[in-house]
Amino acid sequence: MRSGGADYRDEDRLEHMMCAVKRIRAKMVGLDRSMLAEGDDRTELIIYNMQVLGEAANNVSDEMCAKHPEVDFKGWAGMRHRLVHDYANIDLNIVWNALADDLPKLEMALKPIVDALPQSPGAPENLNDFL
Repeated sequence: MRSGGADYRDEDRLEHMMCAVKRIRAKMVGLDRSMLAEGDDRTELIIYNMQVLGEAANNVSDEMCAKHPEVDFKGWAGMRHRLVHDYANIDLNIVWNALADDLPKLEMALKPIVDALPQSPGAPENLNDFL
C-alpha cells in the first residue's frame, strides 16, 4: 500500500475503514442478495462505503500493512479500484460475496486494532459525524 492523499495518519485511515464497515453493516440489516440492485439507493450507499473503505485501505502505509497481515488491505483496495474504474461493469454477485464473506472477516481483524488506537491529537469530538 502507499501513504498518500489527505494528511491522515495510518491510525486515521484504520478508523475510516472501521467507520465504513459500520455504515455498510447498518445498510445490510435485513438485506439479502436478491435485494442488491443497480440504481437502488441502499445498494449505492453500500458501494460508496466500499469505495471509502478501499480508498482508506489503499493509503495505509506499507509499514502498517506489514504490521497487520491479518487485514486484507490489498484486497479491499483492489475492490475499490474495480468499483471506481470499472463502474459500468459492477458485478453485484461479487459485491455480495465480499459483503457476506469478506466484510465480517475484515471487521473482526480491524476491531481490536482500532480499539487499541490512541485518539488522534487535535481531532474534533464530532469527527465521526463526517466520516
